[in-house]
Amino acid sequence: MDKTGDNSGDTDRRRFAFRQAGELWMSDVMHGPSVFIKGRTKRKTYLIALLDDATRVIPYCAFALAENTRTFLPVLKQALLRRGLPARLYVDNGAHYRSQHLALVCAKLGIALIHARPYRPQGKGKIERWFKTARAQLLTRLNEEDTASLAALNRRLWAWVEGEYHQAPHRGLDGMTPLQQWAQTGEAVRFPEPDLDLDDLFLFEAQRKVQKDRTISLNGIVYEVDAALVGEKVTLRFDPATAPERPIQVYHKGKPIELAKPVETYANCFVKRNRPAWTLNTDNPAPEPPPSGLKLRTLPDEPEEEH
Repeated sequence: MDKTGDNSGDTDRRRFAFRQAGELWMSDVMHGPSVFIKGRTKRKTYLIALLDDATRVIPYCAFALAENTRTFLPVLKQALLRRGLPARLYVDNGAHYRSQHLALVCAKLGIALIHARPYRPQGKGKIERWFKTARAQLLTRLNEEDTASLAALNRRLWAWVEGEYHQAPHRGLDGMTPLQQWAQTGEAVRFPEPDLDLDDLFLFEAQRKVQKDRTISLNGIVYEVDAALVGEKVTLRFDPATAPERPIQVYHKGKPIELAKPVETYANCFVKRNRPAWTLNTDNPAPEPPPSGLKLRTLPDEPEEEH
């Protein structure tokens, strides 16, 4: 079976290179080392990176514990904050790059999201070579302190990117460093508008139906919402990177309703319940009870006391 999809030998595979910083970013994922989580168990990591095609600058990269949309979007957000908005984002066909959320974020920011053709890795040659450099210059030098936690590994990663990689002459840039090339070609890079709330734009969304006890569940946490929403479908907007105790946004039919907080079961013990009010009508006498079918037993006369 021909997985390349090439039915002819004349496929155009000429190299390409953009001239200006920000014209095209590419992203990919590399398997990383294992790190300790809470000092006990070891978990495998994945290096998520973005590379600017014209300058070879790394707008941002980070190790994560999974390869999915929830780990990729925070990396993209940090890249946008540091290096502006690219005109194009070139990615592969992985599930995390095919998510509707990523497509929506790119559309709102005016970024053209481009997916590589299946089984065609040639277009990502620059970032693959960067991964090769990272393996040789970073991963081979890691010590126990660097892999003691995910935070320690990412500190070591970024120290290498900023302190060594960005400062080293690059053969593909005619001997210039990535930062020098960015300084020469980065004048036209777009940055987010000052009034644009990137945090809000990157919030994840999930649909839920409000239960009879006015609660909804998200990632194992039960939240309480307004009683008027019982039985209704609502949209929850949240940041998976924040603590679960933080409130989440609740939308109904496209309109913001409230911030839902986790249920406080102990506090609910002292909430006054709304019950139907039963009142007596004192104007009319109470009706006579129906006659009973039971008859009282005739008791014998009490005996007289002896003197």
